[in-house]
Formats: sequence, C-alpha cells, structure tokens
Amino acid sequence: MKSTEHPRFTLSPYLVFVLIHSMQFGSEYLTAANKPIQLAGQDAWISVILCGIIFHIVIWMIYRILNRNETDLIHIHPLFFGKWGGGGLNFVFIVYFLLVASYQLRLFIEIMQVWLFPDLETWPLALVLLVLVYYIVAGGFRVIAGICMFSLVRHITIMSLFFTAGYFHFNNLSPILDHSLNDIIKAGNELTFPFLGVEALFFCYTFIKTPEKSQKWAHLANVVTTASYLIVIFFSLLLFNSEQLSKEIWPQLSKYKFVQFPFIERFEFIGAASQILWVIPILCFCLWASSRTFKIMFTVRQSTVLPMLLFLVFTAVCLIPGRDRNEAVQTLLSEIGFYMVYAYIPFVYIVDIIRTKVRRTV
Repeated sequence: MKSTEHPRFTLSPYLVFVLIHSMQFGSEYLTAANKPIQLAGQDAWISVILCGIIFHIVIWMIYRILNRNETDLIHIHPLFFGKWGGGGLNFVFIVYFLLVASYQLRLFIEIMQVWLFPDLETWPLALVLLVLVYYIVAGGFRVIAGICMFSLVRHITIMSLFFTAGYFHFNNLSPILDHSLNDIIKAGNELTFPFLGVEALFFCYTFIKTPEKSQKWAHLANVVTTASYLIVIFFSLLLFNSEQLSKEIWPQLSKYKFVQFPFIERFEFIGAASQILWVIPILCFCLWASSRTFKIMFTVRQSTVLPMLLFLVFTAVCLIPGRDRNEAVQTLLSEIGFYMVYAYIPFVYIVDIIRTKVRRTV
C-alpha cells in the first residue's frame, strides 16, 4: 500500500521508530520507578519486561487494524461505529490529546519552578512554549518528525548516570523473585502510562510511505523504550532503597546530583532543563493529531483550528495550580490509557475481524 497523502508530506518507514520512541519515552520516566518499585521492589524490572511484551502485542493489533482498512483511525471510527458513534470517539481522542499536552506542559513548568526558577509564573513560560509549538506544528508533520529526531540527544543525559557507578548498592537487586505474581502485575499496570504513545500510529499511518513496512520500526521503538525504562528502574534500585524512593518526587532528577564533573558544578540543573527535549515532541504531536482530527470531523482548515486548541491548552495549564491538581490529571490519564490498551484497542481489533468475515460471506 502507498500513502494516501501527498509525497512531500510523508515520512520514510524508519522514522516511525523516532516518532514512537519520542511519544513513549516522555517525562513520565521521571516518576516511572516510584510506584512499581514500591509494589514489586527489586522485581520491578520483571514488570517492565512484561509491559514491553504487552505493548508489542498492542502494536501488532494496531497494524492489523490499519493494514486491513488502509486508512487512519479518524476514518475507521465512522466506518465501524457510524457517523455519530465514530464522531463521538474521534472527539474523545481530541480531548485525550489536549489533556496529554496540558499535563506534559504543566509538568515541565513545575520542574522549572522547583529546580531552577522558584519565582517563575506559569503563564509566561506556557505562552512561549506554545508559540514554539505553533511554529513547529504549522510547518507540517515532517517538521514534527524532525523535532522528534533532534530530541534523541536527550539520551546523553540518561547515559551520564553511568558516572554514578561509584554509589551503586548491588545488594539492592536481591533477592530475585521475592514478590508474588500479583505484585508484579500491579507494578506492570502502573507502567502502562509511561509506555503509552503507540496510539500515535492510529493518526500518522497515512503519512508513512509504504506504511506496512514501518511495523518493524515501531516494534524496535518499543524495544528501545523497554530498555530505557529498564535502565531507569535499575538505576533507581541501585541508588535508592524503597523508603528513600517513597520520599522522592522526581528520583530521576535527584540522580543527577550524583553526577560530578570538574567543569560543571550543578549537573542537575542541566538534567532539569533538558526535560524540554522530552516535552516538545509530545506537545507537537498531540496538537497536530487533535487539530487534524478536528479538521476532518468539521471540514475546517487545520491552521484555523490550531490556535483555538493552543488557547485551550494554555487555559488548562494556567488553571492547574500545583502538583496535587497535576497528579489528579495524571491519574485520569493513567486510567484512560489503561482502558485504551487493555479494552479499547482489543475491542476495535475484534470488531475489525468480525466486520472482515461478514463482508467475505456476503
């Protein structure tokens, strides 16, 4: 199958790796280790692997749905559930992406306020970042992919944590398999939210040249994401015990305090500021996906609706006063993501199978 979009707007299949990994490995990694380690202790790494395997299955389901119908989810919804049902589901995804964008932006601003600029107001930084997002999204989907590619330099800060090896406590990794299967599964459920991002495939499918060839790159992105979260979990176990982790809000940022260079006194400032490389790609894709869905649903220009959606995100960010409210948004998104992965996508997959068999028999 060839892409249904104009060739100058499309991406090579291998760039799906960059896009999916950027969506999956977002700022959630800052707190991804807390609850899983509290639930499964030193066995939390098993939960990461199980979660990675589940998301491989989810990616396979997504591609089966998309390859059969040769279009994106925005057009699949009306085909499967009718004009009104499909339109309602599309609207739910618009709200979902706007919530994700608002949460990610507010989280980044909170990090800046706590670690770098305690007196910083929320609205000025939100306004500047959303103007930047508008400039990127208005440039088209290829520009967003380029930003995702550039954001991969963020892994340099993750690799810098290997300089903390002198502080490792390897006895924190034992005993292995000391927790019940139920605890490991509960820890895996907590990791569902950090692994989210594969739903981006539903919306960018038609912008990929020969999209069926991109599936291996989506699976590779999930492998790299799983490996990245394994590194995060292992570093958390080696540097902190469970009691210390329960008192840390962002243990990943606290780890940067252990990194010492003769030419950098406070490396954690660099670690905090580098979070913009995690946030911007997600903001750009969420605003692009929501504005494109709005465009197709209501037959309006994407450039017309984009400022409206940016204003909604700006308003939402300014209305989230502090950490408690942002955690409530995260909890809501975690529940939505849980049902999306374990209920909605399998349900759409089953509906697609039934619909295909019925059409063959008619």
